[in-house]
Amino acid sequence: MSCRLPALPFLLLLALAGCAQHSLLITSQAPAPLTIQAPYHGDFKHYTLALTWQPGFCLLHGQNTCKPDQPQTPLIGLHGLWASRPSDLIKNHQDVTIWWKKGCSIYADAAPAPTVPALSSGLSTRLSSVVAHLPSDLVAHEYTKHASCFGMNAEQFFTVAATLRDRFAALPVSTQITAKAGQIISKSELQALIQTDTGPLPEKGLQFQCNKDSTGRMVLAQLWFTLKPEKLGEFPHASSFISSPWEQDNCPTHFLLPNWDTIKGTASSTPTKAAP
Repeated sequence: MSCRLPALPFLLLLALAGCAQHSLLITSQAPAPLTIQAPYHGDFKHYTLALTWQPGFCLLHGQNTCKPDQPQTPLIGLHGLWASRPSDLIKNHQDVTIWWKKGCSIYADAAPAPTVPALSSGLSTRLSSVVAHLPSDLVAHEYTKHASCFGMNAEQFFTVAATLRDRFAALPVSTQITAKAGQIISKSELQALIQTDTGPLPEKGLQFQCNKDSTGRMVLAQLWFTLKPEKLGEFPHASSFISSPWEQDNCPTHFLLPNWDTIKGTASSTPTKAAP
């Protein structure tokens, strides 16, 4: 919008202020770019954004593995943001399942212990509210396995991951599925609800992970989104998605959207394996 400025000095100042305010409004409404610098091995093709359905994610082999201080809200949490295999591993014919299992520990220069650089207090509090409270530190695990060998700045890495989670949680579909907690839902219905907000997604751009509760029922545990690294800022719009080269959806055609009542009475137990 162009502003025609009146000749009178007082009105001129008012007009300039109006133009500046209009410019500021446009700038504040523009989406901030989301990028993560990867100084090493940065030629991977996609990210997997792994969001959790917290009650289902806390279940492992029918047992509640989350600590007593696990927040009951929100139901949609953050697991991690995982880079795909770098090109050097592909050229060396490194099996993708080994990459999924070992992550950055494949590289000799990766830190062997699950440590993470100190995060700001604000970010730490933010992560504590959305990352599952497992017996082992999931935040440290995620950085060590999925970010350390890329030389990613921890503050930037987790800020972007948490922002992506928040963007999905702010969609109308998140309110809709939260209202369905405790109910059986079909995979096709859940996919359709999500695509109402995102637009049509590529095949295997969205995949689900299910766990079993203590009765053997399949329950939603995670939502995995395959994203273009250069398009993170456009998430959750469909333009940010890419088709995953791998079929990783293990949920049946119908499954439970568990609430916290689903895992009441299940004893807490320490997982025998670290989370992916």
